[in-house]
Amino acid sequence: MLYSFKSALLKEGNRAYLSIPFNVWETCGQKGLIPVEVEISGNIFECKLIPKGNGKYLIPVTKQVYKNIINSLEEIDVEFKLIDGLSRINSNSPYTKENPIRKIDDINYIQQPQNGFCGQACLAMLAGISIDEVIKIMKSTKWQASLSKVIETLDYFGFSYGRPIYTRGKMVNLPNCCILNVRGCKKSHLLIHYNGEYYDPTFGILQEYQFENIISYLEINI
Repeated sequence: MLYSFKSALLKEGNRAYLSIPFNVWETCGQKGLIPVEVEISGNIFECKLIPKGNGKYLIPVTKQVYKNIINSLEEIDVEFKLIDGLSRINSNSPYTKENPIRKIDDINYIQQPQNGFCGQACLAMLAGISIDEVIKIMKSTKWQASLSKVIETLDYFGFSYGRPIYTRGKMVNLPNCCILNVRGCKKSHLLIHYNGEYYDPTFGILQEYQFENIISYLEINI
């Protein structure tokens, strides 16, 4: 089904978004990070809708599309349709949910070569491959492993996962295996929680972590 509406560009830092003017939960019957194909003024791209709570969602606009529509009128015609998954990364995947890249029954620590590769390092630890291999699959280098890109790559590897849970700094019982999105010095930072330990691509294997620094976690089903 095709969903059509008008929306205006929202700017947050160096990112641009479009607000969906209806309750996506009720209208589309889905929750979480929802994969869609979007068309804006003849520009077609895939993305995952970003949940803002209570059925409200944003469409993240790619940099190239933003350049194409920056001079558009205040209200923009938008259309999107639900898809099974993003094709940018996982369209040629040899893995499935029934046959993932590996069974996660241990984690070998991998340190990021420099700041900006924490997402790739986390995926490398989960998949049991090198950071260079992850970069090749993701087509994403320094500072480009956004949470949505990480989730796409989890799909490529055939890993099952839950939806992001926002903890708002509260102490919670973390799942046995999950990706943590935490506050960094300048940008958010990703690390792995596995069997009660914290595999931080920058600082090594930690026995504890300050919950007030945790933004959210994404459970990896093992």
